Amino acid sequence: MRNLTMRWTAAACCALSACFLAPGAARAQGSPPPTAADDDVPGNNRRAAQLYLEGNEAFKEKRWSDAELLYLKAWALVRSFDIAANLGEVQLKLNKPRSAAAFLAFSLRTAPPSAKPPHVERVRRYLDEARKQVGAVRLQGTDVADAEVFVDGERVPAEEVKHEIYVEPGEHRIVIRRAGYEEVAMPLMARAGVRETVPVAMKPVEVKAPETTGAGPEATKAAGAGGENGAAASGDAKTKAPAAGARVEERRSWVPVIALGTASVVGLGVAVGFTVASNSASADAQRFSDVLARANEQCIKPRGEFVETCTQTSRAASRAGTTGDLAFGSYIVSGALALAVLTYAVWPAPPKSTETGVRVAPFGGSRTAGIIVAGAW
Repeated sequence: MRNLTMRWTAAACCALSACFLAPGAARAQGSPPPTAADDDVPGNNRRAAQLYLEGNEAFKEKRWSDAELLYLKAWALVRSFDIAANLGEVQLKLNKPRSAAAFLAFSLRTAPPSAKPPHVERVRRYLDEARKQVGAVRLQGTDVADAEVFVDGERVPAEEVKHEIYVEPGEHRIVIRRAGYEEVAMPLMARAGVRETVPVAMKPVEVKAPETTGAGPEATKAAGAGGENGAAASGDAKTKAPAAGARVEERRSWVPVIALGTASVVGLGVAVGFTVASNSASADAQRFSDVLARANEQCIKPRGEFVETCTQTSRAASRAGTTGDLAFGSYIVSGALALAVLTYAVWPAPPKSTETGVRVAPFGGSRTAGIIVAGAW
């Protein structure tokens, strides 16, 4: 299986290498770019080869944006020198010299010995053209290799950090971070066509030793002999207990507030209910009274047909009075409970005495005698 995988990988490299710079070379030689056999190139390599060939077709038709996208997709699958070369050339045509320089430099560094000299020279020529439009920075230092480098907040790939970092001309800010070292930040003024070497010295983060109190043999002896007492003293320093006899404020419980508040709300609801019932009964009594008034009838000695009306009027009036009294009482109870809640919440809690001890007092009478013992803890 290992030999088979190596053969497939080699086939993919050959397929891509055969197409290396095919947009320029194929037209010069008058032959079409070779194709990759699907049976020989598995997985990502097969897909990368297909994308690479599609990118070459877009290159020939001068569809630079399409070619760039296809090359980038192929690059995401297989990072080879030939994909980097064509991608860098396309980006240079799209006026992206910084990214083009990075891809062309990668292609030049990783070109295999089998790469044809004219093709390598072509990459070198385009790289020189890209470098004339950007600035190049080489970070020099023993601690930079494993560090994270950011230019204007954007992380630089480790491949570029090891060699050269390409930036657009102008002002930039470089930040270098590494675990266990202090962060290094520096400004950079990049100039087109200028290559700079910036020395970097990273300082390890200083770890402060814990501070110790006391000095000399006596302090050491006291610390060793009184470790338990020292721990107790340390605890006392953090939370000091009140002195005996001191009066401290007792923490207030909010359970009565919740209970009384709930009762007050319930009482208010009951009062509203009785008020509605009283108003309804009053309306009924008024309606019956209006009927009697229109008939010019009184309920002292009513006629037969108005006896029932007088009875209903009396019942409605009585019901209105009763429910009105209940509503009034409910309003009083609800208000009293609300006032109790407010008083309890605002009134300061009585201080709690922390005095401890035992008191003994004699007592006596005509027939009895003794002592009273009282204690508080």
